[in-house]
Amino acid sequence: MRVLWLSPCVLTDRDQGGGSWLRAAAPHLLRTGMVTLGNVALAPVSSSVRQDYREVCQWLIPGVHNSRKNYVPAKSTVEMVVKAAKEFQPDLVHVWGTEYFWGLLTARKHLAYPSLLEIQGLKRPSSRVFEGGLSWREILSCTGVREILRNATIFHLKKKFADWAPIENEIIANHSNIAAQSLWVEAWVRSVNPTCNLFHTELPLRDSFYESQPWESTGSFSIFTSANSSPPSKGLHDAIRAIAILRDRIPSVRLKIAGGHQLRGHRRQGYIKWLEGIIRKNGLSGNVEWLGPLTASQIVEVLKGCGAAVVPSHCETYCVAFAEAMFLGVPVVTSFSGGTAWLGKDEDTALFYPAGDEIMCAHQLWRVLSDSKLAEDLSRRGRETALARNDPRKIAENQVQIYRSVLNGIK
Repeated sequence: MRVLWLSPCVLTDRDQGGGSWLRAAAPHLLRTGMVTLGNVALAPVSSSVRQDYREVCQWLIPGVHNSRKNYVPAKSTVEMVVKAAKEFQPDLVHVWGTEYFWGLLTARKHLAYPSLLEIQGLKRPSSRVFEGGLSWREILSCTGVREILRNATIFHLKKKFADWAPIENEIIANHSNIAAQSLWVEAWVRSVNPTCNLFHTELPLRDSFYESQPWESTGSFSIFTSANSSPPSKGLHDAIRAIAILRDRIPSVRLKIAGGHQLRGHRRQGYIKWLEGIIRKNGLSGNVEWLGPLTASQIVEVLKGCGAAVVPSHCETYCVAFAEAMFLGVPVVTSFSGGTAWLGKDEDTALFYPAGDEIMCAHQLWRVLSDSKLAEDLSRRGRETALARNDPRKIAENQVQIYRSVLNGIK
């Protein structure tokens, strides 16, 4: 069958940035021998460009993600996508995410093919916790000239998320076939479209995780966390505050933060500058390390040298970083934030705490770092769960079956 993806990322060999699950999924899907794959993605180009990736037919379309001016794409953009679809002749269109305008093209029948909408993130619930529990005073401390001139204060960015909610609802309401990775996402989808055919999917990981040997405890007091972006809802401030508390018990504790947060000059976000101020104020310069953007192999190397991983987010539909750590067997401490509850079970495969509660977060991390038996039990049970859940062959086979169900018009 011929499947055209409308996706948030260009398929390349570059192993950094968002959409890592898509770059991981494409090869496994092609190996089934049941799918011919096409991909349409936004890119900094002036007109449509054909740029195939290995066996994937790929078109790059001009556009900008997450722009308020980009709710409905320009007529010329729609025409480029329609032209690419006509050239590819898909049996089915797979829309990845509601965060961009892709879903409007199938919802409004610009692309009149059978379609499957896959939920990646949800802006409506995310907008509710966008501030990550920060007070007004703290939000103002995150606001500089850059944020004011670019209308990029936390309040502005929260409004952009909230303003997208009607578009998100329209996309969900006008798709008959929707895939989700967690029960929490299914609940939000059902609240908008109670009669849709709802399919459960899992996400494959990058090859480096499948090729690695599992984590073994070395008695390290390092803790890993990562985020592709830096809204307060990702909870980096909660993780740093937890380290400030934990340092009193474990002076050598170290938080390793992966992601492209440390931009230079005027590009650096006010929120990150504020976090750096918290680090200095609490004397944590030797306890917090900014790693920058990492490849999958680099993440594996860092994770295996840590005693735990922490997921401090206030809203997650799934959380690939959680799944990656769990697959390696790294003990995970995570906030309860929607989709994370699908990935782990408290006191069994992970340790949970209420999102925004840095005191409980610190306590759970202390338990893992100070109790080797607890850490090893979490590691073993977590890895056993992840090996079954993130099996790439089973995930690809399930995806093919979903495509068949959509084409056959049955669930």
